[in-house]
Amino acid sequence: MTTTITRTEQADIITYAALVDGEQVSHLDIDAQTRMVWNIETAAGHERQGYARMLWEAASDEAECYHALDHHRTAEGDAFAHAMGGETIDEQAGYVSECCICTGEMED
Repeated sequence: MTTTITRTEQADIITYAALVDGEQVSHLDIDAQTRMVWNIETAAGHERQGYARMLWEAASDEAECYHALDHHRTAEGDAFAHAMGGETIDEQAGYVSECCICTGEMED
């Protein structure tokens, strides 16, 4: 079994992918400018084997990475952030203009 990590960059997103024998089993997307995690996914049947951690470490070796603000995380994303450690992005840098929590424009 051969595991490799690839890195691709498109527009403002950098994607790190873990491939096992050529099959992508996990990927981590980060914002190229802020280095904030946008998404992390591991394929069914490949969870809890350290692939997400490998990707986080590969991205962090390149430059410091940040977790999204707490209210922008899914339950799984929050568990990932706590398991990996590291910093959460600064409130100002992590502001998303479309987010009703960030804008204070909560919908009823």
